[in-house]
Amino acid sequence: MALLKTASIPRDRRSTLRLYAILTVLFFATLATGTVVGGVFIRDAIRQERIEQAEARAAGFAKALKSVLNMTDNVGKALAESFDDGGLEGYDTSVETFLASAPWTKAVVLNRGDVSLVLPQDLSAAMRSLPLPEDGADARKIFGPFTLPNGERILVYRYTFDAGNLELVVGFEAILEAVGLLELEGTTRLSVQTVPEPGPDQLATAGESDLTPEDAIHEDIRVENATWTISVSPHHLTEGNFDWARAFRLAIGLLALAFVAPFIALLLLFRARLRDNINIRRSMMAVDNLSRHLDVALNASNIGLWEHDLETGVQIWDDQILRIYGLEGQSHVQSFQSWRSRLHPEDQERFRQFNWEDAENDNGFLTEYRIITPVGQEKTIRSAGNAYRDADGKRKFVGVNWDVSADKALQEALAEAKARAEEQNVALEDARARMEEIALQDTLTGIPNRRHFEKRLDAAQAGGALPEGMNIVLIDLDGFKTINDTMGHFFGDDVLRYAADTFTQHVGPQDFLARTGGDEFVALMPAESDVEAFAAAVTAAFAKPLRIDGRSCRLGVSLGIATAEDSSDTASDLLIKADLALYEAKNRGRGRTVNYTSNLMAKTFSLKRLADELQEAVENGEITAHYQPIFDVRTSTIVGVEALARWQHPRRGVLEPKAFLDVAEQLGLLHSIDDIVFQKALSILETSREAGMPLPGVSVNISSQRLRDPLLLDRLSSFNLPPDTVHFELLESIPFDRPDSALIKTVSAIRKLGIGIDLDDFGSGYASLVGLTQVRPDRLKIAGQLIAPITGSEESLQIVETIVRIAKTFNIGVICEGVTSTDHFEKLEALGCYLQQGYYFSRPMDEKQFIAFLRARKGND
Repeated sequence: MALLKTASIPRDRRSTLRLYAILTVLFFATLATGTVVGGVFIRDAIRQERIEQAEARAAGFAKALKSVLNMTDNVGKALAESFDDGGLEGYDTSVETFLASAPWTKAVVLNRGDVSLVLPQDLSAAMRSLPLPEDGADARKIFGPFTLPNGERILVYRYTFDAGNLELVVGFEAILEAVGLLELEGTTRLSVQTVPEPGPDQLATAGESDLTPEDAIHEDIRVENATWTISVSPHHLTEGNFDWARAFRLAIGLLALAFVAPFIALLLLFRARLRDNINIRRSMMAVDNLSRHLDVALNASNIGLWEHDLETGVQIWDDQILRIYGLEGQSHVQSFQSWRSRLHPEDQERFRQFNWEDAENDNGFLTEYRIITPVGQEKTIRSAGNAYRDADGKRKFVGVNWDVSADKALQEALAEAKARAEEQNVALEDARARMEEIALQDTLTGIPNRRHFEKRLDAAQAGGALPEGMNIVLIDLDGFKTINDTMGHFFGDDVLRYAADTFTQHVGPQDFLARTGGDEFVALMPAESDVEAFAAAVTAAFAKPLRIDGRSCRLGVSLGIATAEDSSDTASDLLIKADLALYEAKNRGRGRTVNYTSNLMAKTFSLKRLADELQEAVENGEITAHYQPIFDVRTSTIVGVEALARWQHPRRGVLEPKAFLDVAEQLGLLHSIDDIVFQKALSILETSREAGMPLPGVSVNISSQRLRDPLLLDRLSSFNLPPDTVHFELLESIPFDRPDSALIKTVSAIRKLGIGIDLDDFGSGYASLVGLTQVRPDRLKIAGQLIAPITGSEESLQIVETIVRIAKTFNIGVICEGVTSTDHFEKLEALGCYLQQGYYFSRPMDEKQFIAFLRARKGND
């Protein structure tokens, strides 16, 4: 201003413009300088404010992270201690409760002795594949990070106790999400290392990885051997770093913006403040979310939270602790003295000496005590706490309480149960020894039983093979079932005791006799024993009538003997041989003694080969049918045809049923063979009709196995057979003399389907007149064994005549099979038997031959 006063004021226009220009330049220079200086001041102020916000945010995250880690650590210690010496009862419930309350914990692994439990079980394989060091091989408590097969990173907390260890598997990203760090990962980074100098695979990081170390705010948290580092970067100013060159260039336009610039600056400042407020709200929401997570976890696990002020002695209890102590609705503000007054009298003295300073120096505490609620209920409480400093620097303790009364009661009950079980084990061992002794003896006869025999047999071949010359004698009582059924089971028991006494009298001192079940006995006799004399003696003893308890009966014995010829004979082989010998003895008429020979084995192998071939024959279509016509001798016309089963054997040619039906019955193949012949019979009906020579009907045999098939009636219904076209020939050996027999009901149902019923081989088997009245067949076929002798035996002729009369009495048709000569034909015709079948008329023919036979008869007609 002094300069202006002393300066000469130009009078000319040029001087005025120059002065105005100078003043204008000075004005804008001053304005630009003020703007730059003000902008720098404002920028620095905003930057400092954001740095302070970042520091507060880092401290908040560190506090929340430390709280979660300490909680996880305390609960892990508590779980490890609870399962140190106790049983595994309650383990699943405790672990599942903890996993529900701490979602950042992915799994809990309990290793105790040979037991290794992983919950949840679907992570079992992944947990066991982690490269964790053996217990005691590494002093670290926290291991990791590790990466699971699904890409998730985890840390493993290990808590070692005397009986083993417990491992908590903590998800790295999950714990950051619980703290709220992942919501601000754009300006925040967290890293954790469990070794001093981590390699690429030993350092886990999350969040912004490009933070400038000198600009970021760092907060370190040390938990055991793990170091957690939280780095928070303050937000950059919207306009970026201050550019002096740009500011100088913009100074030229400040004249036009002289009035607009303050508004723009104000808007920019407002926008920055708005962003700061948004960030503050986000931080508060993250802290609020973390608080809600903790509340949910604590409520779900029935864990109460408390805080103790070391300076004032004031304690703050949450609602859960008030519920545990039975103080619902009372003040949350309590004191250490009020807490101690609620302890069980026996525990109060222990806590009179409690010192918070010592607990702080020991990095927290974990203890257990009893309380008495206002209603007099006794509870056992487990408590854990850790020291910390709040935002104001005050020293405090924070901890948790949870009710373990049920666990304590369970442990006491288990201890009592264990004591009782040990007492019972002693008693059971004594009983077992007695039962073992009883278990080796047959209670009915008093001689050794099957189990004792098997033990003796195992001892005899302890060297790997039975001694040469060792004999196994299988003994079976002939006719015992008949005696048991007719004279009663009590008398049958007396017979078994008599038999055991008789056998015992004839065995030598080195022999071993046992009852293996029912009426079966076995003797194990060394080479020096006289086996033949024993067999002869017991056979003779049972050859005459027996008198037992004042009652007489007849009983025989069959014996099968097998002798070990060399070291290749095992006990199993010798038993099989003795069983084959016994089977042969019974086949020879019972009351026999048979020694095993190689021929018996060859016979068995032959039957086995026949059975295998028959199985293949049914599967390969080798079973077929041959057809034998039935004639009405009065008109010489064919009134029907019988379909007979045949086996087209690839080597032996055509086999009749007597060569394979017994084996088929043993294998359960009669059902399949019947079905094949039935299908062939229906085929011959269709073939003859198409050839212009329709048959009046066809007869097929049906076995009792087929009659018992529950699906038979449904299958027959599906064919829609014309009435009286098909006849089923029932074997006369099937017992039809019981009116409630299921077979009678089946036969009646078959007749309703329009299928005729013939009784085959009448007079050769089981049939009775009562059975005949029950079945009421349409026709009966007199067996060929009765027809054959009528040409030379008047008695046989009379028997056939009687059967014919009986049939006429019941209005049943008669077919005579086995007619082989003119004499047969004439004598049967004289008796009124007009339906005849046999070699005299035609042999059984295959389908091709039978159709040709029909054509030849038609041509002759």
